[in-house]
Amino acid sequence: MKTVKNINYYNDLHMDLFLPEKEEFYTFIHFHGGGLVEGDKGDTHKYCEHLAKCGYAVATANYSLLPDHKFPSFIRDAARAVKYMMDNISKYGKCKGFIISGQSAGAYLTLMLCLNKEYLKEVGINNSDILGYVSDAGQPTTHFHILEIEQGLDPKLQRIDETAPLYYVNETTKFNGLLLITYTNDLENRLEQNKLLVSSLKSFNKDLNVKLEILEGYHCQGSSELDKDGEYPVIELINEWMKTL
Repeated sequence: MKTVKNINYYNDLHMDLFLPEKEEFYTFIHFHGGGLVEGDKGDTHKYCEHLAKCGYAVATANYSLLPDHKFPSFIRDAARAVKYMMDNISKYGKCKGFIISGQSAGAYLTLMLCLNKEYLKEVGINNSDILGYVSDAGQPTTHFHILEIEQGLDPKLQRIDETAPLYYVNETTKFNGLLLITYTNDLENRLEQNKLLVSSLKSFNKDLNVKLEILEGYHCQGSSELDKDGEYPVIELINEWMKTL
């Protein structure tokens, strides 16, 4: 496995790239968690290394954070990271397709890119150019830290406004594939929020390639803690899901 660290993709933002031992591969652009207020690409390195050992290229990217930056700067950063990798991956090998993924807050960014096609469109990417999206314990409703920090509201409130991925679900919603992962002991309401997203998507188009997986454990455990076999359960789900794309 080859690693390229601290690739500058926009202003002072960087990404790290993990490359498999093969010439052709699918490429993941991955975003860390941290509630939109903290976290770093380095937090995901062990997980990204395991993905690369499965034969995928993985770029893990930093993005701007609250409260120094406001919505939607972090989503636009995520779109820029995707654009950079799509434009430059050919330097490292032949890419067969791109997948956008994230954990927690990074999964929220993933859902926003998936469901509001304007962010990718701004950087010259069509939603159809993305092979699939993986949301590990993302919040489809208005993110609790946007509620608290930007809107001055109780973070426990359930809201669906322009900052919520669910706001953009309608009859025009299309994507090649979406894998949603949540947990039996996830953050409060997170399991129910993801179930609502699936039912909302299916109410408009029952044939959409969307899959919800519910893992035993706590928030993002499947991508932060190895199982008894030394594997990340989320990666096992990804490997199976990739066969549907």
